[in-house]
Amino acid sequence: MCGLSFSWDVELPERGSASLGGRRPLATLVICSESHGQERIPIPKAVGRRLVPLLESDGEQPSGRSELLYRVRVISLELARSKAEELLNRRDYSSSELAAKLREAGYHPSVADEVVARFVEVGLLDDGRFAELFARSKAAAGWGRIKIERELARRGVDATQLEGWPSGYLEEDESETAFALASRRRLSGKNDFQKLVRFLCGRGFPMGVAMDAAKRVLAEAEEG
Repeated sequence: MCGLSFSWDVELPERGSASLGGRRPLATLVICSESHGQERIPIPKAVGRRLVPLLESDGEQPSGRSELLYRVRVISLELARSKAEELLNRRDYSSSELAAKLREAGYHPSVADEVVARFVEVGLLDDGRFAELFARSKAAAGWGRIKIERELARRGVDATQLEGWPSGYLEEDESETAFALASRRRLSGKNDFQKLVRFLCGRGFPMGVAMDAAKRVLAEAEEG
């Protein structure tokens, strides 16, 4: 039970602790108020650490629950922006993917969405640019249309919205690309057909294309 009309505390996770599922451990904001009783609100550890000096300060403290939550949101937005910049410095992200990363780090969905919206507004995030670079790099790596479309969809982007997709990104004849990839595989003499088909389907080629390429590779191997 809460003994005061308003009080609050921050519980930081123990050093080296891990959350369920391997996610980063979160801090907990504990608020006691007459209006809401005791609340235990998970927050990112970085936000919790930023709140500790405020909690221990002899200066002006939040006068109530609303003011405290406002301060927590301001701190969360600042740190979420820094986290997003850190992530984008490592590699490009789609807007959906970046928002998911921030939520995984413990930021409230509204905070994650606000940061992502601002980054889109100033041009730091561009799903069209991300999709074009992703599709071209994966096509160059030998991915087929199906896999590229599937992986972009998983990142919240519709490949069919790309200008010139798929003809402007992939070889006009997928069968030649599939055959070239399959030709590089070492044959063991055991279940080679199934292995080649599975490999090509895993790269995103349609089943029919994969089967034809596998047959062609095996036929040329026999002739050689």
